[in-house]
Amino acid sequence: MTGDSVRIGIWGAVLFSTAACAGGDAPAPDADVPIFEGTVDIEIGELEGDDAYLFTQIASVAADPLGRILVTDRGISEVRVFDPDGRFLFRFGGEGDGPDEFRVPCCLGFSPEGELWVRQEPRYTAFELGDAGVRSLRAVRRLFSGQGGFAPVTFDAAGRLIDIGSLPSTDGRLMSGRVHINPDGSADTVRMEEPAAAREGRRTVQISFNGFSGQRYLYQPFGAFWWMAHGPGGAWAVATSTAYSIELHGSDGSVSEITGPSTPGPPLSPAEQDYARDRLQRDMEVTNLDEPAFEVPETKAPLADIFFDQAGRLWVEKRAADGAEMVEANVYEGTTLVARYRWPSRVDPGSVPRATETALYGTTTDELGVQRAARIRFQHRR
Repeated sequence: MTGDSVRIGIWGAVLFSTAACAGGDAPAPDADVPIFEGTVDIEIGELEGDDAYLFTQIASVAADPLGRILVTDRGISEVRVFDPDGRFLFRFGGEGDGPDEFRVPCCLGFSPEGELWVRQEPRYTAFELGDAGVRSLRAVRRLFSGQGGFAPVTFDAAGRLIDIGSLPSTDGRLMSGRVHINPDGSADTVRMEEPAAAREGRRTVQISFNGFSGQRYLYQPFGAFWWMAHGPGGAWAVATSTAYSIELHGSDGSVSEITGPSTPGPPLSPAEQDYARDRLQRDMEVTNLDEPAFEVPETKAPLADIFFDQAGRLWVEKRAADGAEMVEANVYEGTTLVARYRWPSRVDPGSVPRATETALYGTTTDELGVQRAARIRFQHRR
């Protein structure tokens, strides 16, 4: 996530503003906007017992068109499939380079044809998902050579797979990019420039260790961060966590803007202040800095995340206060606010949230550190 203050453009599209809330602070919330409240109806995972329910490191949770729940266990490089009620059905994968094996899998998605695609460090693999197992169909090499970490598996309006990761720039920096992979193996690349406001929350430090040298990125706790979202059909969006301003890119190349209230996020609790100080101290020790790279902020950044659901709507998750039982997201169709969704804060949607109009998938972690796959069901409350 790198770049400068250049406003992102794509294929010569002209930026136009269609603000959800025009000028200054946003007006009071619209009472006509429906509110959906979620409750956890399934958690899958145990501390001990049947091996099928013991996870080492859940990377992502998804669901297929039949409602079956798919869980990627990154620690042992496999995917497990459960029925809609959480009962184990089968597993596939395992560490390796074979057609049915994975190298550090993270993310799951379905093509327009219904194929299951698994994103790994070196490649994507497509599968036909059956009743009791899978059949590998083909693999596509990732064009980022393992760079980029977690990202949704998405396809553009023409059905082309979109690879997401880091690209080198002309001045040697790494910058984010989207690569549309053509059937003949060629690719169209969209380079994404990070705004200057997001860079204020990051510092790059040169480090050396056991004869090796490199760079380490330090981030301000609860500070500015660059959020990117990638949706079905080729839509995408970017925002800086410190401002309710989202740049929305349509699949047709159009660019519009969503703006919201300019109020800051909630204040840091004493526990969060202690966490921030401890993290800054650890950064000093690792990088041999003489002083902390950042100050501890008084308030959190107002945006917690942005992501698309399977219907192509953009969710703007707001940062919750420490100890809050529920979190909330504003949901947009284009630039129009159409709903608000609330769900228990103990459920983490993760780096690649999977959401529909009625459900959200993620993980929970108990006091013993046991990680479970979770499904939230939403009901209309207003």
